[in-house]
Amino acid sequence: MPYNPALPANGSLIAAAELRSQFTPLNADIQDRATHAELSSDIGGTSSNSNGVGNLSLSVSDPPTQGEVQTIADKLDELINALRR
Repeated sequence: MPYNPALPANGSLIAAAELRSQFTPLNADIQDRATHAELSSDIGGTSSNSNGVGNLSLSVSDPPTQGEVQTIADKLDELINALRR
């Protein structure tokens, strides 16, 4: 039986079977979730995905030239590609 937030009804007598039927799917959901250790292990080191992308050493003129804007766009594309998993 799936979780029903309307049970037990306000003012009703407590029935053990009804409460168990409410807690069983909630407990199963909690057990299926990843632990903190699993998440830490899975995402550990992912920040290094972008380490190969160098800094954008660019002085932008006012107004910026098309070449300067293209250099920024190219660097952004490089970063996006590095961050994809």
